[in-house]
Parts: sequence; C-alpha cells; structure tokens
Amino acid sequence: MRRRRSSQAVLEMQTVDILSEIARRYYLRDESQIEIARDLGLDPSTVSRHLKRARDEGIVHVEIRTPRRPAVDLGLALAERYGLARVVVSPDLEGLEDDPDQALAATAAAFIEGVLVNNLRLGVSWGRTLADVVHHLRPGTVSRLSIAQLAGGVEDPNPGIQGHELVRRLAELYPGSRVHYLHAPAIVGSDAAGSALTGDRIIRSALAAARSSQLALVGIGQMDDMATLRRGGHVSPSDWTRLAAAGAVANVNTRFIDASGTPIQGLESRTIAIGLDDLRAIETVVAVAAGPTKVHAIGAALLTGAIDVLVTDEPTATGILAVIAPPMQGRGAAPGRRRARSGAPR
Repeated sequence: MRRRRSSQAVLEMQTVDILSEIARRYYLRDESQIEIARDLGLDPSTVSRHLKRARDEGIVHVEIRTPRRPAVDLGLALAERYGLARVVVSPDLEGLEDDPDQALAATAAAFIEGVLVNNLRLGVSWGRTLADVVHHLRPGTVSRLSIAQLAGGVEDPNPGIQGHELVRRLAELYPGSRVHYLHAPAIVGSDAAGSALTGDRIIRSALAAARSSQLALVGIGQMDDMATLRRGGHVSPSDWTRLAAAGAVANVNTRFIDASGTPIQGLESRTIAIGLDDLRAIETVVAVAAGPTKVHAIGAALLTGAIDVLVTDEPTATGILAVIAPPMQGRGAAPGRRRARSGAPR
C-alpha cells in the first residue's frame, strides 16, 4: 500500500513538472505548441490538452488588464476633489460622427439602468439633457416604480423637456409604475401665488412624493441668454439681472446658486420645486450635465452637497479640473456627501 501511494505521489509530481515545463515554454518563452511537442516528443494535441489542464489546475493564471482610459482618471480626480460618490465621464468623441450630446445621454442611461430596481421611488427634474437620457433608457428593465416630478413645469420651444412629459415617458417604459404629477409652473409671478400653490393639498402631496424619492435625476442650468428659464420667460429680465448681480451662476432643479454653491434668495418663495435641502436628504442624486458653457455652473452645483453622482463628458470634466480652483474650507456649502452606492438605492 505504501509503495502504491509513493508511486502515485511520484507520478503526480512528474505530471506537475511536465505541465509547468510546457506552460513556461508556451507562455514565457513564446514557443509554439508544435515546437514544444517536437522537443518533448509529444503529440501537438497532447501539448494543447496539457496547457488547458495547467490553466484548470491553477498552474497558469490568466489576468487581463484593460488599460485605464483618460475618462476614468478624470472621473476619479473630479470625484475626489468634490467628495462625490462617483463621476461617470463619457469619452471625448470630437472628430467622430457621433453626437457628443447623445453619447453623454447614452452613458447616463447606462449608469441609471444599473441602479434602477423594482418598486424604486424615482424623482425627475426637467430639461433637454434629461429628456435625451430618458430617450436612451430601455423599456421593461424594471417595473412598479413610483415616479415623481421634482419641479413644476417650464416653457420651451423644444417639446419633450417638461417634467411631466419625462415622468409620463418613464411610466410607459416600466410597467406597473405610478406617477406623481406636479401641476404647477416651476416659477410663478408673485410670492402670493407661490404661497397659494404650495398650500394647495394636491401640490403638497406631489412635493411630498418628490421628497420621498430614493433616486433623483437632475440637470444643471447655466446663467446665460440661452438658459431655458430665461428664454421661456419664467424669469423676467429684471429678476434675471438681479440674480446675476447677486452672483448666481447656475440652477439645480430650478434653485439658483452662486459660485460657492450657496442658494441665491429672491425667487425662493415663487419656486414650485423641492429645495437643495430636500435633495440632500435623498439617498442618491444623479446630475447629468456637460458643455463648455456649463463648466462654472457644474462646479458650483457640486459645492452644494446635493449631488452624489455626476455624469458629464471628457471636455467638461477637463475644464472643471483646469479652470475651477479646488474647494476650500469655509467656502460655501461643504461638499463630500459620498452617500451614493454602486448598487441600487435602498
């Protein structure tokens, strides 16, 4: 019995030796299977079987290292600077036939589909970029969502960017979903009108549904003449001038902020939308925005502490890192939520 065991042990050692020898020749010396077979007096098919066995038994470990793309490094640098859970950067498509805006939307849609789960409470703002994102979402990947508008309606020559349209489209994509419409303008003409609307039972219920969202999707608007709120007449020329004079550089979900991420007062009581504090209370807030005119707007929005995940493109991420100084202690709202998870919101 001992001799049999000893013979088996010797045979196993010899087998390991031959497997190791063949693996070294093939993987390290770059010899062909035919060369190895000839030198060792084996059939080429035997060499092939020995190479497979060497992999199966762990003698050979195959590791594939994909080179890190510049977009990944940009995302990591931007997330670290602003204390975000994640920054997803769409690669630069300059010089290609692809539409960069659609590439951004497709990248954002892919990320969002990765965090959607059945029965999720989803909040959606408004805007062209978010409309493009919704267009790229695939139907039927989840079901029974509760979908709420985060802000009231806006006027724009381009159809399809309104919050209620996006909410309806999402409900069509995911069977069994229910919606919470916010039947009010995003900005009204007076404090009295704002107070009356926010005091209405139906409006209060819609805003409560928005605040209870587990995942929120928002855009970031800039302060220029092409801004939707300016072009659509929601903010009068005199109010727009006052906002700019007060230092406004951006709006997040129709809430205006300055370069340090601090809210700008003036239209707060006239705005029918959940506020920045409400966004901070939502588990995962994803902002989708890009473009050379939005570099400073995005930088300001990231300082509010209301955003967990940013989806942008490579030129914009490069611009933010190059143009905007890193956040400093005591300057504006402190960033650093880092609350979003790579998986679905709870």
